[in-house]
Amino acid sequence: MNEIWQALANEAETAADHLAVGATALGRANYAERGYYSQSFFALSVGLERSCKLILMLDHAVSEGDFPSEKKMRRFGHNLSELLDAADEVAGRLQQSDEARLPRSEVHQGIVTTLSNFATNVTRYYNLDVLTGASGVEGREDPIVEWIRRVTQPVLERHYTSRAERGHLENAAAMEAVAGPYMMVRFFTEDGILIDSPGAMSMRMAETEFARRWERMYVLQLARFVGSLLGDLGYLGTATHEIPHLSEYFGIFRNSDRYFRERKTWSIRGR
Repeated sequence: MNEIWQALANEAETAADHLAVGATALGRANYAERGYYSQSFFALSVGLERSCKLILMLDHAVSEGDFPSEKKMRRFGHNLSELLDAADEVAGRLQQSDEARLPRSEVHQGIVTTLSNFATNVTRYYNLDVLTGASGVEGREDPIVEWIRRVTQPVLERHYTSRAERGHLENAAAMEAVAGPYMMVRFFTEDGILIDSPGAMSMRMAETEFARRWERMYVLQLARFVGSLLGDLGYLGTATHEIPHLSEYFGIFRNSDRYFRERKTWSIRGR
C-alpha cells in the first residue's frame, strides 16, 4: 500500500462517512431540533464534493495515465452542481446505463441547489450574516427555509397521499382533544409559521417525519450514483495505478430505494 493508495482510501472513507452522517442527521431534523439540519448540510455537502472530486481525479488517471494538477481541480471550487454535472459526464463517457446516471428530478435538483449554495458559502453563515448585516444578506434565504421550499414541499406534493393525511389529521385532533386544555405550545416552523396548539404541533411533526423518509431516499440516490461510479473507476484504474477497492466504502449506498426510505441510521461500518 503506497502513499497514493492510502490517500485514495482515506479520501473515499471520508467522503462516504460524511454521506452516511448527513443522511442520519437529516432524518432527525425538525422545527424543534434545527441543529440537525446544519449537521446534515455540512456533512452531505462535504461528502458529495469529495466524492465528485475523487471521480474526476480517477477519471483523469484512467484516461491520461496520471492524476490532475491542483490547479485543474481548484477550478471546480465547492460548486456541487458543476461537480455532479462533471461526474455525470464521466458516467456518460463510460457508457453507464440510464439507471446509473445522475438522477435529475425536481427534488434532486432542489437538494443539489440547496447544498451547493451552502457549500459555496452563499448560505452557510446565514445567521452570522444577519447579525453582522453582511452585504447582500437581504437577498439571501435561510438554508433551512430553502430546503423546505426546494425539497420538502415538492416531496410532499409528490408523495403525501390523502390516506396518510387523513391519519395524521385524526391523530392531531386526538392530541388536541386530550392535551389542548392543559398544554401551552409556542414554536415556529422552519419557514416561520406559528405553532400554538398540540394539534398543530402533532400535524407538523407527522408531515415532517413522512417527508424525511422520502428526502433521505432522494439524497441517498445521489450517494448511490457517486458510489457506484467510484467503484467502476477504481476497477478501471487498477490497470495503471494501485487503487483500493473504493466500492467497499460506498457499499451501504448500493441498496434499493425502499431500503433508503426505511433505514434511519447510516454508517459505512454496518452499525
